[in-house]
Amino acid sequence: MSQETSTPVLETTRLRLRPWGEEDADALYRFARDPMVCEGAGFPPHQSPEDSRRVIRDILAVPNSWAITLLGSNPYAGPVGAIALRVGNASSLGIHDDEADLGYWLGRPLWGEGYATEACRAVLSYGFRSLGLAAVWAAYYEGNERSRRVQDRLGLSPHHRNEGVTDAAGNVRDENVQRITRSEWEQTQAADPQSPDEIERQQRQAGTLVEGIRRVARIRSGGQTGADRGGLDAARELGTPICGWCPPNGLAEDYPQAPGVMALYPELRPSPSEGYVERTAWNVRDSHATLIVAPAGLEPKSGTEMTERFARAYGRPCLVVRGASEAGTVADWLDGIGTGLTLNVAGPRESKLPGIYRETRNTVDAVLRLCGWGD
Repeated sequence: MSQETSTPVLETTRLRLRPWGEEDADALYRFARDPMVCEGAGFPPHQSPEDSRRVIRDILAVPNSWAITLLGSNPYAGPVGAIALRVGNASSLGIHDDEADLGYWLGRPLWGEGYATEACRAVLSYGFRSLGLAAVWAAYYEGNERSRRVQDRLGLSPHHRNEGVTDAAGNVRDENVQRITRSEWEQTQAADPQSPDEIERQQRQAGTLVEGIRRVARIRSGGQTGADRGGLDAARELGTPICGWCPPNGLAEDYPQAPGVMALYPELRPSPSEGYVERTAWNVRDSHATLIVAPAGLEPKSGTEMTERFARAYGRPCLVVRGASEAGTVADWLDGIGTGLTLNVAGPRESKLPGIYRETRNTVDAVLRLCGWGD
């Protein structure tokens, strides 16, 4: 275990924990004269600033003992509480030399704001990381539910109970003793990391992930000739994931036998119903939005018009464009929908509108590039 002979400054999001100085006497007296604070902490109320100065000099100004101060603008000049690690025989709990006893208190105006938990987490981290402690103990007097809740949030668990203990004020009380071992603390850190280095690492990771989120994350289509394949091939060329529902056995006008179009696009899944209607509906249903490429507009009673009808029924955004010249319009439309989208691409078959494959491929290629693919 490391032997620290000084008290380092520790900072959290809202707190600065620093060594005590005799100049803190007035601030200490402000809170340490409060009987409610003293009852929970087990010391007699301070009688004067000089009394507080003596406590600082004789008790608080020792290694691993911190004055709790607030960062930023606040109405309190100086400490608002105290926190300490009493290592080995400095503790009254009869612990080992590689263990410590955690003690803390806050001024009553600061109660209920999470400051005690925040300060304790910083000190626990210091104890395990810098001092190399094997365990940290803490006790609370019977009835002090506020302190118990702090210890519960820190991950301490009940160990034993001492009855008839005389506190520093001379009162005989029962105390409940709790403990957290190094391995238990490490498990809590893995589940909910609190160290500044780990938090910073997570923030960098989050930033990288946010930068990697594109407006379109996946292209969905049914794999038929023409517009369907134009969308899928544009996505595949740029590395955009593809998916889609196709008719049973991968049926397509140029692939009438199984596995049909799934031989070209194994990412597709066959719908259970015969024909094209169900897969058209499901591709709309399972997408965030549908883009229809139709240079001549929607043909009445066609599969393309049916796609637009399903979009209205499912409440999915649907945009009909004539071709690649409207890629900017499509990108702006997608901006208003969100990010990480699955975009369903639809339009006429090649047999009905020769050239639609190329037009759709160019359109989807341009849209995906505007959304960050192919960079």
